[in-house]
Amino acid sequence: MLTDIETHHKDLVERNIFLGELCMTWCRAGSADEVIRALDVEVLDITTSGLKGLYAESYEEQNDGKFGGFLLLGKEPPWFLAMEYTGDRAFRALERLSSGGEAICLIGSATLCRFSLFYARDGRKLCRLDYAGDVRGETAVIEEHLAGLFHLHERYADVEAGRVPGEGLLDDWRMHAFVLMERITGVRLSFDWLARGHALHHFRV
Repeated sequence: MLTDIETHHKDLVERNIFLGELCMTWCRAGSADEVIRALDVEVLDITTSGLKGLYAESYEEQNDGKFGGFLLLGKEPPWFLAMEYTGDRAFRALERLSSGGEAICLIGSATLCRFSLFYARDGRKLCRLDYAGDVRGETAVIEEHLAGLFHLHERYADVEAGRVPGEGLLDDWRMHAFVLMERITGVRLSFDWLARGHALHHFRV
């Protein structure tokens, strides 16, 4: 039996095909400019768009043989969410994005059945959770948020509550990855939030 938060995120990952190929990075920052500076990029222009717009622009760019030129930046102060379809600039800048705060990045591909979740704090990557893999690094700083998220790893099972590993698939792992991101940030993603107008940054590739 799924909890309410699990049902919400399972529906989100199963019904939104764009989320299956995104690099999604949450970070604490004082402003959007602070996030962009950490990415060390040259911004060509900024428009307003939702997730579909990011996908359309990135897909067209990909057809031209270019990658990583677009990033959608949403904000729920003090948190910012960087979304990339053909790039991983935020992932590569995870240490800088977490400098003086914290950041969490979900990166991978549903098509390739590969996903990893990274957590960083104070400029250091502390841990990594891989789909169908083990846990690397130290999870002590986020241990309170991992209770019952057994699809991320069996060590987070809650036997007393009957929350134990079963035949989990990639969508189940992603569901618990989204639950973990919500627990850490306090922000619940939704179809409406993702469709809302956010800042679409176009970088020089």
